[in-house]
Amino acid sequence: MADRKSANELERLLQEAIQRAEDAERERQDERRRAEEQRQRAEDAERERQGERRRAEEQRQRAEDAERERQDERQRAEMERQRAEKERQRADASEEETRLTTIEEYITACHKSVFSRLTIETDPKLSSRGSITNPRNKWCPKNLQPWTDFIHEQRLTFGILNDTFPIDSRVFENRAFLAGLGDRVSQRRIADEKSLEYFLHNSVEDPVRVIIQQLKEVETVTAAFEIGDGIVFENHPHALGDTAEEVVERETLATPRTPDHGRDLNQLRPDQICVTRSNNEPFAPSTMIYISEYKSPCKLTVQHLRIGLRPMDIYKEVVNRKTIPTSAYPDALFRYHAERLTASAITQTYHYMIESGLEYGNLTIGEATVFLKIDWNEPETLLYHLAEPKYEVSAHPDSFHICTAVGQYLAFTLMALGSPGEQHEHGQEERRSVMNNLKTWAEDFETTLRSIPE
Repeated sequence: MADRKSANELERLLQEAIQRAEDAERERQDERRRAEEQRQRAEDAERERQGERRRAEEQRQRAEDAERERQDERQRAEMERQRAEKERQRADASEEETRLTTIEEYITACHKSVFSRLTIETDPKLSSRGSITNPRNKWCPKNLQPWTDFIHEQRLTFGILNDTFPIDSRVFENRAFLAGLGDRVSQRRIADEKSLEYFLHNSVEDPVRVIIQQLKEVETVTAAFEIGDGIVFENHPHALGDTAEEVVERETLATPRTPDHGRDLNQLRPDQICVTRSNNEPFAPSTMIYISEYKSPCKLTVQHLRIGLRPMDIYKEVVNRKTIPTSAYPDALFRYHAERLTASAITQTYHYMIESGLEYGNLTIGEATVFLKIDWNEPETLLYHLAEPKYEVSAHPDSFHICTAVGQYLAFTLMALGSPGEQHEHGQEERRSVMNNLKTWAEDFETTLRSIPE
């Protein structure tokens, strides 16, 4: 009985042990299952995260692709805009070059495209020293003084012009024409008065004539300036009369001690031109308003003018100067020659101004011009203003067109024309009276030039 009880107890214990083992196994399996499920969840979560990252990467890639596309589109649009802009600029430039210009545009283009092409011959072998001329007595100013209010008069003249002429009116030659003209004149270096005349006629004188031709069509302008039927720069034989050779031939036979008052325009030299106003009345003679004289910049330089022009008593300080600096003092010697060359050159111009009863005249070497004026209340004094357009336009960009050669010649021409009824004739009797009080100088520019050692 006891054995059987013991066996049952053992059986029970065994069963319990088996049960516990099975429970433990189930627990371990559950634990493994839970671990597997947790691992599976972790893997699922990781896959989900990877999927999320992949989706995010794909979205980022799509965004980058879209941005690249937008950038490409913007770049294409910008390239198209630039192409269209360049095309528009080319079209505008072409139109700008070929359309007529305003007065300010015309003056500016004349300077930039034509006058700025001035080139002086630097080879002495290719530049002329001029022909030999017989010295002759010329009326000589006693005093040389700066024309102190020249700039004021010039600005005042332009102010009147701006108030009377429509500044937006496009009636002048186009930039393309002027560029071609500049190309042509630049092919000929300035080596003598003839080449200087050619250059100035194309770059300055004809543009001034063209402008005056338009001004005369505007009533408000003709009410301010005595323009008449326009102006002419005359240097052809029938306008000038005798040639220089004929004058020299006559003077060789009998050189007068004092100038012949009756010759006037007939003694103009080939390096001089007269500027005349054509009158409106049929068959009415032209009126001379000023004389312009050319001197080759190879002979009379800017440096000569800068140093030679100063307030002075010409007769005392130049004509009758007794002392001449030696080569031991090169600066003083250069000043001496500069003053003598300058004085002899402007005396020639002054002589013809007096002979013709003119208030205005100028002497030009191309790159610089000396504007001259005689106040007939004090005719023994010659007023001067030295203009250097190249440097003045750089120094005064706000008034560029006024400082150009064309601008300054235009203002000077309008000043010489004066307002209607303002210009007074200085008749033969007045001129004779003035000449009776003037001294003469028996030396001309070429003679002075040849006296300087090369």
